Amino acid sequence: MASWKEWKRGDIIFGIIVPTLVALLIIGWLTVLAPVLLNIDPSYALNSILVDGLGEAILIVGIPLFLGLLWNQWAGGASGFLLGSVYALYVNDQWVFYDYAVGDISIMGYVICAMLTGYMAGALNRGSFSFRRMVIAALLSSIIAGLIMLFTFVISPLGMTTDIPYNLFIILLPRVIYSIIIPIFATLFNWFGIIPRHMG
Repeated sequence: MASWKEWKRGDIIFGIIVPTLVALLIIGWLTVLAPVLLNIDPSYALNSILVDGLGEAILIVGIPLFLGLLWNQWAGGASGFLLGSVYALYVNDQWVFYDYAVGDISIMGYVICAMLTGYMAGALNRGSFSFRRMVIAALLSSIIAGLIMLFTFVISPLGMTTDIPYNLFIILLPRVIYSIIIPIFATLFNWFGIIPRHMG
């Protein structure tokens, strides 16, 4: 444990510079990329996946998957519950701002989807550090949770989903991408010994 007098170059680089650059990269991604993608794809599909879906994908897919794969199903499910709740509150606030109905079943779909993703990933992976097993666990949990989220959109009395194939594509594509990226991160964390549990 470092005292208050011990400061190293690495503290400045990894404690200030790198996090600040990541924050600016996320802000730039959301503000600069959106107009560029809108010029490329006026249908807004690319924006839905790469810009609007970034926060959703990180909060309700990426982090629960990561903790489920690297730790266990309880960590994945708990992080999914917490982050899914945060994202559901954000969506609910957006709906209030635009005068949509609040408290719709689709809002609960975000929480359930995030919990299910993290829990199932951990339960299917069962503590394995095998990259293939992590990818399979991530794909199965993400796709099943994504289908349940689509189901909540379909049964919503607001009639949010009119084009099911399009919505299925928008929901599942980021989940499939994250199901490949997150196991890579989990493998790297394992290689460098940055894991919350020890190999049995």
